[in-house]
Parts: sequence; structure tokens; C-alpha cells
Amino acid sequence: MEFVTADDQCRNNVYIEGMALRCSVFKRWSVAAPHLCDVKCGQEITCQSYNYNQKYQICELNNRTKEARPENFLSAPAWFYIRRLNGRAPLGSIPELPALSCREIKASEGKHTISGKYWLDPTGKGKAKLIYCNMVNEDMDECKFSISDCDVNANCTNTYGSYKCTCKVGYTGDGHSCSDIDECKGNHSCHVNATCTNTNGSYLCECHLGFNGNGQSCTADPCYHYKNLTDANRKISYETPDGLGLCDNRLPEGWYRFVGAAGTKMPTTRVRAYRCGTDWSGWLDGPHPTVEGGKVIRTVCFSDRLTGCKYTTKIFVKNCGSYFIYNLFYSPTCSLRYCSTD
Repeated sequence: MEFVTADDQCRNNVYIEGMALRCSVFKRWSVAAPHLCDVKCGQEITCQSYNYNQKYQICELNNRTKEARPENFLSAPAWFYIRRLNGRAPLGSIPELPALSCREIKASEGKHTISGKYWLDPTGKGKAKLIYCNMVNEDMDECKFSISDCDVNANCTNTYGSYKCTCKVGYTGDGHSCSDIDECKGNHSCHVNATCTNTNGSYLCECHLGFNGNGQSCTADPCYHYKNLTDANRKISYETPDGLGLCDNRLPEGWYRFVGAAGTKMPTTRVRAYRCGTDWSGWLDGPHPTVEGGKVIRTVCFSDRLTGCKYTTKIFVKNCGSYFIYNLFYSPTCSLRYCSTD
């Protein structure tokens, strides 16, 4: 590791009376003479300068120079300040003497300090790290070297001479402390028929039972949303009385399930005319689908005395596991009706 401290060679051991460096004292003694304070400073690897009170014979050792901390170099009657020259470790040259910033190193060691790796503790928490300093602009990338105090749920952005912490999406705070936002209690994109579940930094949307979708868009599952057809006179065993044929020409379009006295499903073989409480009996021309088959299109035939398919219409059929549902709508003419069986 290379450090340039050529400016030290041009500086004199200046005795500055009536001044002292504050906020950098790490040890204090009572000594009889100033040269003893100088000896004490020489025995400490982190000593950069010292203050001496001639009246009370107090020696204070500093881990910074007035060049590094000019804002703390204050008027102090009965005191004087001396910068250590012999054997002084340049600021940032050893892990025991980390700097807060690259700028502080350059201020302490002079304008000719070169770019390179230095020991830094930007957070001041006693955790020194060897970090590259660009001494041209006196900057270091705190984010790159993971030395920022940004929260684990924050993004770190390097800035000139510093850095900025911003909470990630889904979190709120000042960037140094970020807490989760419960989106489910405020604005979220879950569908009205979905449940919102808060997670760290985000949330999940899940459609309610009986609805399908990704949670942000939910459509009703017809297996949970249908009407029942329960009339016993829909069964294929029911013979239609003369002149009393019923008709499905006013049946509202929708999903239907055959239950109760009506049986459980539509027949899949030809049904004779004048059954199911109508003249022309409706039956399913094709097998029922499997669960895996999903929603399928089937043809419904309406039988007259001569043929099995006097009229036809197309419907959707769906296997709901333990039962079938049918997307029915009004019959093409009268008297036609959808039949059922067990």
C-alpha cells in the first residue's frame, strides 16, 4: 500500500498557542511538562496531534489533526496545540486509524495524496474496511463496498462524497430504516373477488373459491355458479300427456345442473319424441367430457317421431368432478325441451 505524505516534509512542528482540537481526544493525562506529552503521543500509534494545558498540566492526545477536522479547532485559553510529525501514521494507512471519508484523508495528508486503497470507517461504528479512494474528486463508492448503513430493504445510490439510501418498492422509511407497507390495507390491484395477502415488500392476490384467474382478474367458475333444474317431468321416463307439451323457448341463458327429481345429467342416446314433458325431446349427441377435458362444445338433438335430430343446437358442457353442468339457452322453437336422466 503506497501513501504519499510529502507535505509533512514541508510542515514545521508549529506551536499554536490559545487553540485546541476538540472531539478527537482519545486519551488524557496529567504531565509536568509539554515534552512529556510529546513522548506520550509518540507511544501511541493512533496519535496524530496533542493539546497541552500549561496551567493545569493536562495532556490530551488526538486521533486527528486540525487539518482533518478544522471545524473542531477552537479557541482555548491556557492551551496550545502541536501536530505530531515524527513517526505519525498517515490517516487511513492502518486499520487502527480509519478515516471517515476520502476527503478527510486528503485534508489531513495534503493535496498530493494519491488515489489508492485506504482504511475507512464511514459509519463511525468501529468497522474499518480497505476501500479505494479517488483522490481527484475525493470520492469513494460506499454502495459498492457495502459500507453504507442503508437498510437491507433499501437501495444504495452513490453520490459525490456520500451516498443515498432509498427504501425499495413495498417498503417505507428514510432508507436507513425501512418497514414493510401493508398494501392490503391500502391500494392494491387485487380483484373484488380475490383475497389480498400481505408479504414482505409486496402482496399476493388469490381468487376466492368459485372464481378463476390470477387474483388481479377473477372470473366466476361455473362449477360454483349455476342454476338447478329439478322438475321430475324432464326425465326421459316421463311421458308427455297429449296436448300438454312444455317448451324451453323462454329458458334464460346460463349454466344449469340437473338435480333432485330431474336426475343428474342429460342423456347421451336418442330419446323418443313425446318424452320429458315435451313433444320433441332434447338429448346430448356425444359423450360427457372428463375433468381434464374442461369445457367442451356438444350438439343437442331434438327428436321427432321420424328422426333423432329434427332440430339441433350447440351448448357448452363441463365436468365439475362429481357432476356435470350445461350452458343452456332458449330452444330454437316450440315444443322442444332439454331432457335429463339419472
